[in-house]
Amino acid sequence: MMRRIERLPEAVHSSVRSGIVICDLTRIVEELVFNSLDAGATKVSVAVGAGSCYIKVVDNGSGITRDGLVLLGERNATSKIDNFTVTDGTVSFGFQGEALGSISDVSLLEIVTKARGRPNGYRKVMK
Repeated sequence: MMRRIERLPEAVHSSVRSGIVICDLTRIVEELVFNSLDAGATKVSVAVGAGSCYIKVVDNGSGITRDGLVLLGERNATSKIDNFTVTDGTVSFGFQGEALGSISDVSLLEIVTKARGRPNGYRKVMK
């Protein structure tokens, strides 16, 4: 089931402020694959061009709606939790809404997505 991406309340994101530091290609690939798995992907393909610092991750996850794409990559925006004490019990690799924002701090990040069951896909570029 696809959950909406929402901003965490101030009290929550202050409590869970991530210590995530994106400092190398391996960590970036790891975070992108985690996002794929959290989206329910059963197939994930990763291409890395080490000489050009190019990374491409393609998956068959649930995708992101147009509304979700607006907040995607913004600090403290996540589809995993809406407050610090309540989650739906789903196992997740990430939840703090920090990884994509951190990646876009050090790179040009392009997201191309199409939510399952929706007729259109969308693209977002972050720098």
